[in-house]
Amino acid sequence: MFYGSIFCKISCIKIISSTNFIFKKYIRFTKKSKCNIYAKHIYLPQNFLFFLKVYIILRMKKEHKIKRNLKFFLWFKKIGVIKYIFLIYFIVILLISLLLYWPITHSTYLEQLRQSGKIRFNYFDAVFIAASAFSNTGLSTFPISSYLNTFGQALIAISMLLGGLGIFTLKVYIFQTLFGIKLNIFNSEVTQVERGGQNPGQTKRIITVSITFLLITLFITSIVFILIFYLSPYGKFSDSKWAQTSNVLFNPYEKEFRNPKGNLDLSFRYGIFHAISAITNSGFDIIGEKSLAPFNQEYALQLFTLISIFIGGVGYPVIYDVYRKIKSLKITEKNYKITLFTKLTLITYLIVSFFGLLFTFIFELINKNTNGFWKQESYGNNFSKTFAIFFQTFSTRSAGFTTIDYYHFTQQSVLVHSILMFIGFSPASTAGGIRNITVSIIFLSVVSMLLGKRSINVFKRQIGKETFIRAVTIFSIGIILITLSTLICYSTFNLFDSETNKKYEMTHVLFVVCSAFGSCGFDVGLVPSINNFGKIILIALMVIGQLGIQQTLLIWGKNRKRAEYYHYIYEDVVLG
Repeated sequence: MFYGSIFCKISCIKIISSTNFIFKKYIRFTKKSKCNIYAKHIYLPQNFLFFLKVYIILRMKKEHKIKRNLKFFLWFKKIGVIKYIFLIYFIVILLISLLLYWPITHSTYLEQLRQSGKIRFNYFDAVFIAASAFSNTGLSTFPISSYLNTFGQALIAISMLLGGLGIFTLKVYIFQTLFGIKLNIFNSEVTQVERGGQNPGQTKRIITVSITFLLITLFITSIVFILIFYLSPYGKFSDSKWAQTSNVLFNPYEKEFRNPKGNLDLSFRYGIFHAISAITNSGFDIIGEKSLAPFNQEYALQLFTLISIFIGGVGYPVIYDVYRKIKSLKITEKNYKITLFTKLTLITYLIVSFFGLLFTFIFELINKNTNGFWKQESYGNNFSKTFAIFFQTFSTRSAGFTTIDYYHFTQQSVLVHSILMFIGFSPASTAGGIRNITVSIIFLSVVSMLLGKRSINVFKRQIGKETFIRAVTIFSIGIILITLSTLICYSTFNLFDSETNKKYEMTHVLFVVCSAFGSCGFDVGLVPSINNFGKIILIALMVIGQLGIQQTLLIWGKNRKRAEYYHYIYEDVVLG
């Protein structure tokens, strides 16, 4: 009421003060016209009142719009940025799930299975797929290649693109690029949290450079993938014996699939969908139930997939940093220094990936199980197996594409890849997990403690204590979250698959949980058998992995920090 009365008073004052101005303008207009004086005296009051009414209506609409914007701003300021983002994400996932549950997105094959009673497709499945697509995870309770039609698959692709690029970031980019609308404080705060860097003043430039680069990369990779699918000699599904699939033999082929070789329409669909999924680090595919396994010897496809995964998961601030560095190499530009964030992101990524690759090689080579990965002849020669391990290790950082059956990996390798997914990739990107920056800060703190230093120093910079405390908090909550989720999901999975004669262990459950939290989308065959309660747990993990633990905690916290007017007496405690 207070704000409304103020706006009414301001509107009345402006209207009254503008009346004389309109009257003078009208007199000037009539003097310049060819009308006679008699006509002016007759029609002046009537025309003037008409113009005054129009002006009052327009002014009231403008003031009402300002009042409405002020109410929205006050509401937004009350709930905070994080809660607003979470609310919009929830609404978007809800809308996507309703469309996926609508039969218009289902294939005739799915409807036949539902009518015959062979499968039960409920609303939880639609919510699960919607959350998985929007959070760029890639987990699925059913194969979208055969259960969804072209419209449903296009909806999944759009959801991945919105979630990967950032729905608020993409909105700001479109309005800036197409309409030239400037970035206001409201949009700046939202995009700063969603995909921005540490400096709020660079948010506009970071968004413009990063999304432009990602869209160009998406266009190029789409063309490359279309050509690969159209010309690739691999993927000969019709020549395979798909019926025998067990835990002993690896069979990359399956029944419900069409070979894209020589089929331009199918190659076009596969190429664009796969490019979007790779850039956004989603891991979804419409190839079949076994991801890229039919192309496990198509190294060009796998190599371009890894490049797309890296570009999409490295984060907007890193892309902008590299752009500024390349631009500064010109003679006219000043030398630009790479930020500490970019250095830690890239170095930690390489170190973690190297050790993950090393341990996976060791565990698979020393495995004496005759049914193990290295003993499977269907995986090809030693080079093919080596490249498969290389592809899977780097794919665990933020994507979910696979060319093998993870059931053939040793328990140790599965555990290593679970740790890689738990760590994740870069902040301000499509990756999930606790992020590699968190791990790097904790590792640097341990090194500093071993060296007897009081501060955490790296690249001639000092890490603040608040940053270290946040890193430890994120790591600790991540461990607790994964532990509790694994224990709960252990009771919600069907740990024995009678069709393939596979028996799953606790390590496989941990693998799926870390896959959801790390926004990877890997599965060993457990997700389709999960019940509704387990789906809710995995949905929560996928959303937390997308938002990040730090942002998720702020959803339930207070918007403003309370000022501390007093401090207690300092006292140390003994640690272990």
